[in-house]
Amino acid sequence: MNALKAGRFFQRVRPLFTQPTRRRFLYQSLAPGGFFAYHHPDTVCLQQLRQVHKTAVNNRPTKDELLAEARGFLERCKIRIKYPLMRQMRPWTLNDITAMFSWLFLGQSLWLLVGTTSFFSLVLWLGGNSRQFQEWIAYRIGQYLTSATGATVVFESAIMPNWKDGKIRFNHVHIYRMPRSEREKFQRHAAMIQQTEDDQPMIQNKSNNSTSDDDDPLMGVHFDDDEKDNEVLRTYMWFDLTFERVEVTLSLLRWMDGKGLVQSADVKGVRGVVDRRHVRWTGEYDPVAARHKYTPGDFELAKFTLEDLLITVYQPNGFRPYPISIFQAQLDQFRKQWLFYDILCATSIVGAFDKCLFSVHTPQLEKSILEQSGHIDSKKVGFRSHDIYHYYPFAKPDPNGVVVGGETAQFGVLTDQGMRKQGYKRKSRIRIDGVNIDHINRGLEGPPGWITSGIVDTCADIYIPQEASEADSTELLRKLVYELTDSIELPQPVMLGAGNSDDLLVVGGGNANKQDQQQVKKEEPKKFVMDIDFRFKDTKASVPLTTPDLSYINNAMVRPVVAYINRNKTIVPIKCRVVLDLSNFDGSWTGYDSTLIDHVSEQLGKGFVDLTMDQQAHNRRLKRIGYWSLREMLRNIVSIHDMMRVSSRGFWSYLGTSPAN
Repeated sequence: MNALKAGRFFQRVRPLFTQPTRRRFLYQSLAPGGFFAYHHPDTVCLQQLRQVHKTAVNNRPTKDELLAEARGFLERCKIRIKYPLMRQMRPWTLNDITAMFSWLFLGQSLWLLVGTTSFFSLVLWLGGNSRQFQEWIAYRIGQYLTSATGATVVFESAIMPNWKDGKIRFNHVHIYRMPRSEREKFQRHAAMIQQTEDDQPMIQNKSNNSTSDDDDPLMGVHFDDDEKDNEVLRTYMWFDLTFERVEVTLSLLRWMDGKGLVQSADVKGVRGVVDRRHVRWTGEYDPVAARHKYTPGDFELAKFTLEDLLITVYQPNGFRPYPISIFQAQLDQFRKQWLFYDILCATSIVGAFDKCLFSVHTPQLEKSILEQSGHIDSKKVGFRSHDIYHYYPFAKPDPNGVVVGGETAQFGVLTDQGMRKQGYKRKSRIRIDGVNIDHINRGLEGPPGWITSGIVDTCADIYIPQEASEADSTELLRKLVYELTDSIELPQPVMLGAGNSDDLLVVGGGNANKQDQQQVKKEEPKKFVMDIDFRFKDTKASVPLTTPDLSYINNAMVRPVVAYINRNKTIVPIKCRVVLDLSNFDGSWTGYDSTLIDHVSEQLGKGFVDLTMDQQAHNRRLKRIGYWSLREMLRNIVSIHDMMRVSSRGFWSYLGTSPAN
């Protein structure tokens, strides 16, 4: 087979050589061993071809020579493109085409995955000179967001890249879900306020004068033909919001991972209204059913910042409208599935709720709001849940203070060091002062719902559990070592460590380290721990119309609790601890969905009952002390009288009288 190929090759190259060259196919040469060697003609032909190819390569024209001989712009452009790729001028082959396609496809795919924002910014910049292209892009993006969110999204200006910060900027974004007739009412009211500078609330319509659940909440609302069959408009809340500027960064890798296309977002200048006056609940409220169900593609922002937000909220049942403003907010993560939990654990939020300042921040001091409640960590017996401790320094007893919460013995007063030992990475503090009590008592059962007027100051510490991805490397190493020691068999146990009992490791010895291993392997899920300090001021309460069906209170305690609330006009401090499973916040968007409000209401009710019982016990002690003091005073008077009568006869004689007289 090889001989046949060689013969065919020789026939092809035979015409390339001259006659003298063909005569030299047979020749002799002196071999290294002193013998004459014979060279096959095919071998000589290959050597000649290699020499010709080497000469051709050395004499290949350069790029400058090709450009000098080129004629026309297109030919020169062709040379400038092809020469750097091939280092020569020859026709394109299939290998060249596939290599170029693979290089372009893989390069653009890698750029799209790693630099998604830059890729889309370049696309927007290339089409930036075409107004029609800008309008088409804005329309398509708005249509996609409308179908994904259920709210109408309109971009009122062009979408342009922000090359300096590496983001895509959206200016003047309008998001609304509201009937057109109601939107026109709010727009007319906003224009009227802007002209007259009048801060009065909006003209009352059907819902503000209707406080009965039997009335039609949509009475007086006009729906257009395309809105009459929209069940979302009839059931859920309405909102009309405008955003001055929205800057986002995109990531295709996160989108492929099911976390949404947006990686981070910066929002500035939010104005609008949220209308819930038509919202009604039918049947018994189920918090689990009200939680959001996860769907792939829900946004999970790695960073979210918000500046300059001001909205007006309208609540049902004739509740007064109130403003909510946020001056600055920064969240390390903002997920749709954990919306309420991420807000509670935010890095920083500063704003005002109904003209009452509030903040969410990381406290700089280690002091906890339960620091003065020393009985929590005390080993003494006899302390009860309603033992009294003052919130302020010097640890003076406060007859109006109370600490409640059945889980305090499990966690104790968590300092920074103890917090990290129990698997909590940091502490978030929420503080809001001067909130009107009507924001709290609506829909609550027990003593908090009986309060009709007053204000409350709230300070809460939230202990944020450490996620699995942020686990301590030493703890992971410890678990790995324990797993390795299971396979080690030694006749006697060997103790390893630096001498500290907490860091000792027992290796081998049968079941000597079984107990320690079981303690490490038993990992209870982390709990949501929230310590709250309430300060009620100038409160008034009324007796409920129906008997409360609560486990911690009976009918005999209703009137004493109401009397206690009405009698204390200064400050009524109540401290409590709420412990919940993290699963309660999975899909929760409000405090009601997560049952946090229910647990806080229960702890507040227990606090008021404990305060009332302690006040009654205090009054009984005062009565006993008063009765004992009066009895002792009378007994001393009688003793003095007897002493003067028996042992002081000279005194009576001196006065000219006698004891008998």
